[in-house]
Amino acid sequence: MNKTITSVFCALAILLFSPLLRADPQAVLAEMQTMRLAVTNAVTSFYMFSGLDADSKYAQRIDANIDRFETSLEQISLQSKAIGLEDEVLTIKNDWAEFNQLMNINRSDMLNIGYPNVRLVDDMGRKAFALVNFISSSYEKLASTSDMAPSAIVQQARNMALLMEEITSQYAARGTSISGVVFVGVQKQTLSEMADKFQSDYLALAEMAKDKRSQVILDSIGSKWAFMERSIRNYNENSVPFLVVSYNDRIVGHLQELDDLYH
Repeated sequence: MNKTITSVFCALAILLFSPLLRADPQAVLAEMQTMRLAVTNAVTSFYMFSGLDADSKYAQRIDANIDRFETSLEQISLQSKAIGLEDEVLTIKNDWAEFNQLMNINRSDMLNIGYPNVRLVDDMGRKAFALVNFISSSYEKLASTSDMAPSAIVQQARNMALLMEEITSQYAARGTSISGVVFVGVQKQTLSEMADKFQSDYLALAEMAKDKRSQVILDSIGSKWAFMERSIRNYNENSVPFLVVSYNDRIVGHLQELDDLYH
């Protein structure tokens, strides 16, 4: 009898610690969102770092984003087999290693010779763009195959957070460019076009989330966006990248609040 009971407990233990039972597609999707934002924000922070003579504040922001990405990547790696994304996670790891190497080289150049290599900065921007796109395709695959896609409100908030980071990255690139060179990698939309998209998405989100708590958050986003939008659309007249970066952080933080509220 004791052997039978022991066997049952062993079997239960195996099941409880099985990757299949620990797999949580929703949690993985949230980690992928964190990774997309972290990569984009790391690039923005480098633009600020290079444009402000290796300002230590932005060096710390780069480090924080690298830590965020790697923590999320570790969490996803633990579940990659259970969720059917082993190949995707391996690709993400390899692309991330290449991006990180370029980031380290460019930071070192700033500290040692006072300016980065334009080609390598462009390579870094392109690698970041490709990495975010690949994570997005993996995100969509998991949402589809797991039948656990986020709610429409959560997905809209996540899309807007990523768009806001992309807007800020391109703005920072233009506002801190060296010798007139704009490090925007392979951006396919102008700042004005992205601003139009964010405004449209904001109005759509406001139609989805009408409860009192959501409205408070949306009002906060709207007031900050109203200020930020003017600078985005008129970046050639009065460039204020440090203010745009600051407002970006607040807006993305509010969108994360909505994500948490409906997640």
